Amino acid sequence: MSADKKSFQERVKRADKVCRLNMRAFRLMWKESASCVAVECVQNILWFCMPYWGIWFSARLLDEIQGPRNAAALAGYTTAMLLGNLAMNLLGNVLNSVAAQKNYAFNQSQHMIFARKIQEMDYDRLEEERTHMLFQRVERETFNDGKNLQEMRFLLPCIAGCLGGMVMSVAMVWEFLVSMKEFRVWIFVVFLLMAGGIWVSAKCQGAREKLSQACSREISANCLQRDGYLRYFSQYSRGKEIRIYGLGKVMIQKLLQTHHFNDRAVDKRFVKGIPYRVAGDSTEALSLMLTRCLAGGAALMGKISLGSMTQYTQSITEFVKNIRYFWGAMVKLWYNADYLERYFEFLDLESHMSSGCLPVEKRMDGDYKIAFNHVSFRYPGSERYALEDICMEFQVGEKLAVVGMNGSGKSTFIKLLCRLYDPTEGVITMNGIDIRRYNYQEYLELFSVVFQDFKLFSFGLGENVALSEVYSQEKVREALERSGLEEFLEGLEAGLSTTLYRDFDRSGLEVSGGEAQRIALARAVCKGAPFVLLDEPTAALDPLAEYEIYEKFNELVADRTTVYISHRMSSCRFCGDIAVFHKGHMVQRGSHDTLMQEPEGKYYELWTAQAQYYQKEECAG
Repeated sequence: MSADKKSFQERVKRADKVCRLNMRAFRLMWKESASCVAVECVQNILWFCMPYWGIWFSARLLDEIQGPRNAAALAGYTTAMLLGNLAMNLLGNVLNSVAAQKNYAFNQSQHMIFARKIQEMDYDRLEEERTHMLFQRVERETFNDGKNLQEMRFLLPCIAGCLGGMVMSVAMVWEFLVSMKEFRVWIFVVFLLMAGGIWVSAKCQGAREKLSQACSREISANCLQRDGYLRYFSQYSRGKEIRIYGLGKVMIQKLLQTHHFNDRAVDKRFVKGIPYRVAGDSTEALSLMLTRCLAGGAALMGKISLGSMTQYTQSITEFVKNIRYFWGAMVKLWYNADYLERYFEFLDLESHMSSGCLPVEKRMDGDYKIAFNHVSFRYPGSERYALEDICMEFQVGEKLAVVGMNGSGKSTFIKLLCRLYDPTEGVITMNGIDIRRYNYQEYLELFSVVFQDFKLFSFGLGENVALSEVYSQEKVREALERSGLEEFLEGLEAGLSTTLYRDFDRSGLEVSGGEAQRIALARAVCKGAPFVLLDEPTAALDPLAEYEIYEKFNELVADRTTVYISHRMSSCRFCGDIAVFHKGHMVQRGSHDTLMQEPEGKYYELWTAQAQYYQKEECAG
C-alpha cells in the first residue's frame, strides 16, 4: 500500500472517529440540557445575522440620498433600521440573559455527570491509580481548560450562527451576481482567487489551532502538578510540616518550575504561530480587496449603484468573517475529539462487579451466617495474593478478633466481607447463598464499619453520625452519649447542628483525634446494622486508650456480630474467637487460652511481644 493511500485511509478513519465522538457528545448535551443548546443556537444565529439588517437599510438610504431623496422613504428606511436594530438588540440581550442562566444549569449538570459516575463506580476502580489520574485530567480539561462538552457548548451554536450568516451573505450578493452575468468569466476568476485566499487563511488558522492544541496537551499534565502544589499551600493540615521544616521556599521553587515550563510552551506556540497569522491575515485582506475592486468596477461602469456596492462589499466581508469563524469552530471540534475520547473513556469505565438481584432477608433476630470458602484475592495489577485460601465462618452474636502484623491481609478481609472487592478465587456466602447474588445496596446495609482511615465530613455533627439530612435527634444523641461524648455534646452551643471542620464553614469545629474516633464509633452504633466491623480505627492510640475504647464499644454492640481488626492484642480480650492472619493466610483460630497453649504459634509470639502493654491491665484486673 502506498504512503499516500495509507495516509488517506488514516484521515478517513480519523474523520469517522471524530464524527462519532461529536455525535455522542451532542446527544449527551441534548439529554442533559436541550434548552441550553437551543437557546445558544438561536442567540448565535441572531447575532451573526444582525449586521445584514443594517447593511441592507444602509444601502437603501445611500441610494435614496444620491437619488430622489424622498423624505418619506428616507424616514421609513431610517425608522425601520433603528427600530429593527433596537428590537434585535433587546431580543439578543434577553437571549443572552436566558443563555447565562441555562449555561449555569449546564455547568451544574456537568458536575453531576462526574458525581454520578464516581458514585456508581466499583470501589476497586476508584482505588486504581489509572482511574484517579484519568479523572483528575478529564476534570481539569472540562472545568479549567473548557474542553469536552464545555467546548461543544460554544462551538455548535457558533457553527449554527456562521451558517445562518453565510446564507444571508449569499442572499445579499445574489442580485449582484445576476446583474454582472455578462462578466461571469471575470467574476469566476475573482471568486476563484478569493476562494483560494479564504482557503489559505483557513488553513493557516487550522495550523495555529493545531499549535494551540499541542501546547495544551504539553502543559496539561504539568498543570495537574502545579494545581497539586497550590492545594498544598491552601490545606492547613499540611501547613505544620511546611512551616516546621521550612518547606515554603522548596514548594515555591517547584511551583515556579511549573510556571516556567508553561511559559516556555506558550512562548513557543506564539513564535511558531506568527508566520501562520501573517499569511492568513494577508491572504484574507487580499481576498477582500479583490471583492471591493470587483464591486467598485461594477459601480464605475454603472452596473450597480453606490448603495448596492456598499451592500455587496460589506456582505462579502461578513461572509469571509463567517467562513473564518466557521472553519475555526470546525478545527476546534476536530481537535476537541481528542479530549472527548478521554472524557468518554472515563465515563465508559465498566463496573464489573455483579450488583445482584436477590433481596436480603430482613431478619429481626439478625441471624445471618457468613462463610468464606477457599477465598483468595489479588489486587488488580498485582501478581501477589493479599489473601490465600481463607476458610472460615461466623454468625450472629459472635465476637471475632482478626489479628496479625501489618500487611497480613486483615483489612483486605474486611473489604471482601463488605463487597468493596469480590474474591479472585473462591466464594463468600451468607446463609448458604453467594453474596454476589444479593442486591448490592441491600447487602451493604447489613454492615457498620469504622475503618482505620475513617473520615468525618464537613457536615453537621448529627449528619455525620446519622449520615443523613433527616434523622432522629434522640437516636443520634443516644449514640453519641453511649460513645462517651455526653460532656462534649453539652459544650456545643449549636448542639447536633454544629458543623465539623472549616472546609465550608469558617465557624466549623475542629475536633481532636480522640473525639473524631468516638464520633465514628457513634456512627457505627447509630446505623444499627447486624454486623459491626472495626478495622483498626484506634491504631493511632496507645494500647491502654485502645483497650478503654474497645471495652466501652463492646458494651454498645453486645447483641451484634462484631469483628475487631487489629495488629495489637487488646481487642482479643473481648472475643471468644480469634483468627490469626500472617502473610495472607489464616494460620490459627481459637480462643485466647487455646492459642496461648501453642508456644510455637504466631498468636503466642504476638501476645508475648506486646505483653508489656497489658501488664498494668492484668494487675488492675
